[in-house]
Amino acid sequence: MNNRYKSEKDVFFFTMNWAIIIALLILVWMGLSTGGSLLFIPMWLLILMFVVSTWYMTNYEIDKGHLRVRSGPLNWNIPIDKIEKIRRKRSMSSGPAHSRSRLEITYAGGSMLISPVREEEFLKQLKGINRKIAIDVPDVKKDDGAKKNLSR
Repeated sequence: MNNRYKSEKDVFFFTMNWAIIIALLILVWMGLSTGGSLLFIPMWLLILMFVVSTWYMTNYEIDKGHLRVRSGPLNWNIPIDKIEKIRRKRSMSSGPAHSRSRLEITYAGGSMLISPVREEEFLKQLKGINRKIAIDVPDVKKDDGAKKNLSR
């Protein structure tokens, strides 16, 4: 079983992300070609590197009793035994996820929004480590409204 899950990417976030990347590239190009302020060009390049790194390097890894969340240069380490609840949340809130259909992980100390591919496998793996996790995740891929009930 693979312990690393990439972030699912939907069309909205794909479009938004690439629009930001293209706008930043245009700003850098315009700044270089017109002799613009050398102060702004490095700032735009840093923002560009951050956006690109979060797009390509957002993943979730289950390893040694921890859920490690990585999004570009940002990292979180959540002990799986501290996870209390997982539920579906359709949200535009900031978080290490590139899909509007997200999972909200509630744990002692906070919560986090993620969007792993191979979601069912991801949830089963977490539940196998911590049987106390309450999982309430309607299956949005099926139109019958059935829920994935992994709390047994």
